[in-house]
Amino acid sequence: MKRCIIIGAVEIDFPLEKYIRDTDFVICADKGWQNAVAHGIKPDMIVGDFDSSDMPQYMDADVTVLPVVKDDTDTYYVSRYAVENGFTDVLLRGVIGGRRIEHTIANIQTLLYFAKNRVNATAIDKYSQLMVVHNGVIALPDMENKYFSVFSMGDSAEGVSIKGAKYPLIDYTLTNSYPIGVSNEFIGETVEISVKNGSLLLIISDKD
Repeated sequence: MKRCIIIGAVEIDFPLEKYIRDTDFVICADKGWQNAVAHGIKPDMIVGDFDSSDMPQYMDADVTVLPVVKDDTDTYYVSRYAVENGFTDVLLRGVIGGRRIEHTIANIQTLLYFAKNRVNATAIDKYSQLMVVHNGVIALPDMENKYFSVFSMGDSAEGVSIKGAKYPLIDYTLTNSYPIGVSNEFIGETVEISVKNGSLLLIISDKD
């Protein structure tokens, strides 16, 4: 497995370093390099337009400066790099939450980009894990004191089934105008979530 860590600009108030392996390729998106410094992490690459932060002043890392006016966000540019360079597993930190909700939404859409390119991608903050299931299935181990929720990423997601949970679904058409998939619960079994045609946003969150 070839794994990439993408560190974004949202302030990270949990131990980031415990998620990093020696073999990971670490990319900072723009101001994310400041998160890396704060947690003692050495990035392999730093990419951004640096319109909201100073240029990185340290580290032996490759630095790519992007134009301020562009179609891709800095995180999406880095995500395309990860896909094009064959990374099969991506963990994103510092990309959800914070004061710029539009960037959180953009980064959720970026998770869909990963899923459609058959890359396992997870975005994590202090309270939640986000991932996208596209035309497929995912199995979750029992997680005590956690909720999980599923939402359609398009107008509808067809053939949605949830097995092994408190609130099961069988071959259901989930729409983006009715949040029936919110706040499901683990019951001590492996939970299997599948979708036949469409994409699901899966969120695992703390109960407390």
